[in-house]
Amino acid sequence: MLRWNRRPLAGLEPLLSKRKRLISLNTVWDGYQTHTSDRATQHVAPKSICESEALETGDRIDSTSLSEQTASWADTHNSVKRVLDHLKSKQDTGEFFLSDTVNQKFGEFHRNISDECGAEDKQHSWAVLEKKEAIIMYGPYYPNYNKGEHSEDTIIRQTQELLETEGDPEDWKVYIFTMNSPCLARNTDPCMLKLVHKAQEWWRLYGVKTHIGFVRCWGFKGNKENVFKDISYQQVECINQSEDFKSYVQTAEKALTDADPLCEAVFCVAKRLLKSEPVKEFPLTTTVQKQDRKSYCKSMHTKFESKPEDERKVLTQEVRRVTEAAEVLLSDQTGSLEEYLERGSRFILGHSFASQVCGTLQDEMRLAFQQCWTEMVQDMYAEFIREKLTEDFNHCTIQLFIQDILKITAECLQIGKVELSEEDPNAFRF
Repeated sequence: MLRWNRRPLAGLEPLLSKRKRLISLNTVWDGYQTHTSDRATQHVAPKSICESEALETGDRIDSTSLSEQTASWADTHNSVKRVLDHLKSKQDTGEFFLSDTVNQKFGEFHRNISDECGAEDKQHSWAVLEKKEAIIMYGPYYPNYNKGEHSEDTIIRQTQELLETEGDPEDWKVYIFTMNSPCLARNTDPCMLKLVHKAQEWWRLYGVKTHIGFVRCWGFKGNKENVFKDISYQQVECINQSEDFKSYVQTAEKALTDADPLCEAVFCVAKRLLKSEPVKEFPLTTTVQKQDRKSYCKSMHTKFESKPEDERKVLTQEVRRVTEAAEVLLSDQTGSLEEYLERGSRFILGHSFASQVCGTLQDEMRLAFQQCWTEMVQDMYAEFIREKLTEDFNHCTIQLFIQDILKITAECLQIGKVELSEEDPNAFRF
C-alpha cells in the first residue's frame, strides 16, 4: 500500500502551489509491490538496548566523533580554506553517487511525485518513509526564505512526526530528496549538519536508516559566491600570462589598477582550470544575467551627459534604438570572446542611425557602443569562469564532507548524488 501523507504540521502548512493543494490528503494507492532486494537487518529496540547491541558488535556510532566532525564543518572559514587547499593540491576525491539500488528507489519515487505534482527544477524537497506494509510519501516542500525556512526544515519535522506516530518502526527506511544538496552554511544550524545528526538519532531510537539524495551540489550557501568574486577579466588575463604565483603577483601589480592580486590558493585553482579546460566558448545569456546585460548598453547614456541639451535628447533616443536593435546579438548560442567582439563591431558599423545623428555624433555613438559591448563580453567571460570554478568548488566541498561523515555514520546514513534517468517503462506506477 502506498499512502501520500498530506497532514500539515502543527502551525505550518506545506508550502504548495494551488495545483498541488488540490491533491487529496488521504488518497491511498493499492497494488504497490515494495522492493526488498536491498533490505538490511537493522537493530529495532529501545535506545538502551540498541546501544548495548551496537557495543557488542562494534557498530556503535560514536556521537562524540560525529559532533567533532560536524563542528569542524560548521566552521565555514576553515572549511572553505580546506576545500581550496584540496583543489590546489589536485587530489582526486572520487565520485559520490548513491548505490544503484538506492538510486533506483529515488528514481522511482521521483517519477511518481513528478507525475502527481509536476516536474520541478527549482529547489524543493520531498521524502518517503518505507515500511513493510506501506510507502508513505510527503512533500514536495519549498523554501520560504522570507521566514528563514528551508525545505529540509519541513522534511525533518514531518519525518520526526511520522516516526513518533506511525507505530513500531521495524525495518523502516527514510528516503529524503532535495534538488540542491542541503546547505553547509546558514545563520542557524545548516541543513546538512541537522540531517546528519537526525539520521544518527533516528537510527539510535528507531533503528531507521536514512538515505539523502540530491541532484546539484550547493556547498556553502552565502559563501560560495565570495570565494572567486575577485576574478575579473583583467585577473584572468594576468593568470594566463603567468607561469606561477610569483610571476602572477608581479604581473598583477603592474596591470591591475583597481584590484589586489588574488591569494595563492585561488590563483592556483583558477590557473589549473584555465590550463586544463581553456574557455573556447561561453554563453552571453544566463537566467541571472538577462537583465544585467541590458544595463551595459544603457550605460551609454552616461557618456553623453555633458552634451548640450538638444544633442543629448537626440543621442538618448538613439541609444534606446541601438539598445533595442542589439538584442539580436544576445542569443542563447555560445561563442568565443573574439567572435562576440567581432559580432558587436559588425553590428554597430552596419547600424542605420537616425538622420539627426550624423558626422562626429555617429563616430561617438559607435565608440560608446564598442566600449560598452566590449566591457559586457569581457564581464560575461569572467562570470562564466567564476561559475565553473564555483561548480568545481561546490563539488569538492560535498565530496570531502561525505567522505568525512560516512567514516562515522555509514551504518545509519547514505548521502550521495541521484542520477535521474528517463522513465523506465518497467518501473512501478500508481
